Amino acid sequence: MSSKSGSSSYTVPSEPIKFLFELTIFFILLVPSIVWAGVKNIIPAKQKSAKGHVIVITGAARGLGRELALQFHKLGAKIACVDVDEAGNIETAKLITEQNGIAKSYKVDVSNREQIKKMHESVQTDLGPVDMVINNAGLVWGHSYINPEKDQFITDLINVNLLGQFWMNREILPSMLKRNSGHIVAMSSLSSMDGVPGISSYTASKWGVNGSMECLDNELRRLNSAVVTSTVLPYFVETNPKVTEKLDLRFPEIPTKIACKLIINGILENRRIFSVPGHLYSTMAFARLLPDNMYRLFKKITFVNVLPDPKDQEILDTYQIR
Repeated sequence: MSSKSGSSSYTVPSEPIKFLFELTIFFILLVPSIVWAGVKNIIPAKQKSAKGHVIVITGAARGLGRELALQFHKLGAKIACVDVDEAGNIETAKLITEQNGIAKSYKVDVSNREQIKKMHESVQTDLGPVDMVINNAGLVWGHSYINPEKDQFITDLINVNLLGQFWMNREILPSMLKRNSGHIVAMSSLSSMDGVPGISSYTASKWGVNGSMECLDNELRRLNSAVVTSTVLPYFVETNPKVTEKLDLRFPEIPTKIACKLIINGILENRRIFSVPGHLYSTMAFARLLPDNMYRLFKKITFVNVLPDPKDQEILDTYQIR
C-alpha cells in the first residue's frame, strides 16, 4: 500500500488547494489576454528612441550586421562596429562617419573573452556606456551530421554562435544592471524552431541561444531590472550568395534592407521574442503541435532544403537505404 502511495506522489503538487485556485485564475485571465495580445499585434506599438544610444553590433563587417549598423545610425545611434574582419568592419564605420554619423571599429573575435573585455573598455572610453548590444556575429554553413571532417568546424561554430553571445553578454550586462538600463539582443534563427536536415550544428547553436536568452530574461525579471532582452528569429535573409546557392526554398529569402527594418522595429518595441516575418513564429509554434505525420506533411509543403556539398552527398549516398 505504501509503495503504491509513494509511486504516485510525484503527481501531487505542493499546496494542492492553492494550486487549483491559481490555475482557475489563470484560465479566467487566459482568453482576454490572448485577445489583447492579438489587438497589440494589429495596432503598431510605440517604439522607444535610439537617438544618442551607444549600440554594439557584432558581425558588422557585412550583410545583416552592416545593414543594422547603417539603419540604427540613421535613427541617431552611436555605433560600435565589432567584427573579426577588420577591413570590412572599418568600411562599415566609414560608411557611417561619411554620413556625419558616429561610429568606431573594433576588431574582435567574439569567442575570445579577453578581446571582448578590451573592446568594452574602449567603447566606454570612445562612445560612452553601452545601451544596447546586438549579438549578430555567427558562422552559417551546413554539413551532414556524421561528416567526419567537420569536428573543428562544429567547435568553431558553437564557440562563435553560442558561447560568443554568452561572453559578450556577461561582459556588458553588469554595467547595464548598475545603471538599471539597457537592452540585450540575440540574433537567433527560425531554424531554432525546426530541425532542418543538413544544418545540425547551426540549429543546435540557435536553440541554445533561445534557451539562454529565456533564462536571462527570467533572471532579469527576478531582479526587477529595467534591462530588457529581445530574441530575433529571422527566416533566411539574402546576405550571402554562397549560402543562397545551397538553399532550395518554397518561399524566397528576405531582402536584407526589409529584414533589418522589421528587426529594428521589433527591437525598439521591446519585443521579447519574435520572428521575421512576424507571422512565422506563431505558424511554427502551431506546426509543432501537429501529429508527426501531419507535421512532416506540413514541412513538405513549406519545404526548406539545404543542398549538400559533394563530400556530404558522398556520405549520404553511402548510407542511403534504397
